[in-house]
Amino acid sequence: MGMNQHCIVPGQRTVVRAVRARVFRANEITSRWVQVHYAEAPRSPQHNRYVMASTNLMGARLQPYIHDCVVKIGHRHRQFTFRIFYKRHKFLPVNQAIQALAGVAIEGDVLIVACGKK
Repeated sequence: MGMNQHCIVPGQRTVVRAVRARVFRANEITSRWVQVHYAEAPRSPQHNRYVMASTNLMGARLQPYIHDCVVKIGHRHRQFTFRIFYKRHKFLPVNQAIQALAGVAIEGDVLIVACGKK
């Protein structure tokens, strides 16, 4: 699974902002809120947003590549969109928070960012 984010064109003026995200650390039993920065091009922000998830996920030396996927959930006639960032490597520790929550064994940290309407 590849990276689904659009990259920002080098040399283009960018603005960096922060949003709250939920992180599920591999070595913790509960999740917590963190601030995640994203860069956007002011001329076309809806197409050129790039979440900098690498600062919030551990294991950069073992697995530098970050996977992401987009999940859409419908609830009471409303649709919510989330972008989920994670790493996959057999030597990363099993995520205790995800295993306690869903009973699924996934390695490494998981970061969930809610996508806005833009």
